[in-house]
Amino acid sequence: MFQHRTIQIVLDFDGTITAKDTIEPLVQSAIAHIHPSLSPSELSQTPQAEAWSNCKSQYLADLSAHYEKENQEPSDGVAVTGLRKLEREQRSLDALKDVEWASVERVGESGVFKGVSREAFLEMGRAAATAGDPQGGKDRAVVVREDFPEFVRWIWQHNLQWGVVSVNWSWRWVRGVLNAALPELRSYHVMSIKANDADGTKGTIIGYPLHMLNKKRTHILTTADKLFAQKVTLFDFDSGFSSPPLLTVYIGDSPTDLSPLLHADIGIIMNSASSTSGALGVLIDKCGYRVLPVSEYKKLYCKGENEKVAILLSVNNFKEIIDSGMLQDEEWDPTAAKEAWKKAESED
Repeated sequence: MFQHRTIQIVLDFDGTITAKDTIEPLVQSAIAHIHPSLSPSELSQTPQAEAWSNCKSQYLADLSAHYEKENQEPSDGVAVTGLRKLEREQRSLDALKDVEWASVERVGESGVFKGVSREAFLEMGRAAATAGDPQGGKDRAVVVREDFPEFVRWIWQHNLQWGVVSVNWSWRWVRGVLNAALPELRSYHVMSIKANDADGTKGTIIGYPLHMLNKKRTHILTTADKLFAQKVTLFDFDSGFSSPPLLTVYIGDSPTDLSPLLHADIGIIMNSASSTSGALGVLIDKCGYRVLPVSEYKKLYCKGENEKVAILLSVNNFKEIIDSGMLQDEEWDPTAAKEAWKKAESED
């Protein structure tokens, strides 16, 4: 059955493949690598640790100032919902580019990554997903969702294409974590990772190359950047054939995933462990739409009893995607359903 439809799956990394964001473990691993002989308590007193603390404080201050300014901007008083509201929310998220860029530059100047080799980033990622926290904790510094390896092996079994898009600062760190979770990756499985690159020579955070033959790099910082990286990934997947029909899937957990989620034929929100509604779910509701559990996938892009169209799906784990039967259901055509929804919206 699967040979009848080509399926391309792109996943976010932090908070989607992993249980939590991994930027803090990445930085702490780098500081521990620079000072291998120091104890956890001594590591917290290093110049790099102090600089990192200042970076975080300044980032939060910039973020607060950004939203305060945004909230003070005059409103035209007209309530907007639907596609126009979604577009407005995406522009609002893209406006964080300056805040994120300033943060990247500060981290580069802080020296937290200076002296860390390319190979070390890979090893740090692997160690973080298998060993204890560099700050002295007994638990693993990075926890990969327990059913993620099963999901990837299911992807391999059915010859689907998959890749990762992330705002993480080191694609090698991401690769190291994935190598630990999926030892098979080291030997014969090829996958695409689009994420930033930390240059240990200068300590700066550089973007990812647009193409292996192109030295030009671009940073992934916002939802628009992720969308662009998603499109590049899908282009890399492209076999050049228009048939069999192509189905694109994106799985993410945070507002930076909004544009890629909306671009895919099927956008899936990975819920956090908490019982509270995530930021993405709240945002979608504010725009006048709803999110459905993946088990109700056939209602995607259809109006419910409350007249809200469901435009995204949600899961609590990767196993729910497999168990739903959605990707095996070749009689269901989400691409046509999405086109019909957009056409109906544009005519209203």
